[in-house]
Amino acid sequence: MLDWIARRLEVSSSVAGALIALAVVQLAMQVYALVDVVKRGAVLGGNKWVWALVIALGGLPGTIVYLAVGRISSTAPGGAAKAAGDETVRRAVDSLYGPGDRR
Repeated sequence: MLDWIARRLEVSSSVAGALIALAVVQLAMQVYALVDVVKRGAVLGGNKWVWALVIALGGLPGTIVYLAVGRISSTAPGGAAKAAGDETVRRAVDSLYGPGDRR
């Protein structure tokens, strides 16, 4: 099958294999990113449909841009995870040194 594709594209078998691998990686990343857009509560800019278009029409570069920039982290500074972490740290310090004078 790979040889047939290589002959149709007029390239070597190794180049055809690399192209197929790249296409599979691109498709998998695009599907992952589109599912992430749908499931995520918020994205940068607030418009999920714009990011879906960037992913669908932008190919691999559009997907990489979304994954690197477009997602809003649930562990952003000041978020719920930070508050829970601060409480955990406070309890750990209290258990080690006892409840102390808080200034």
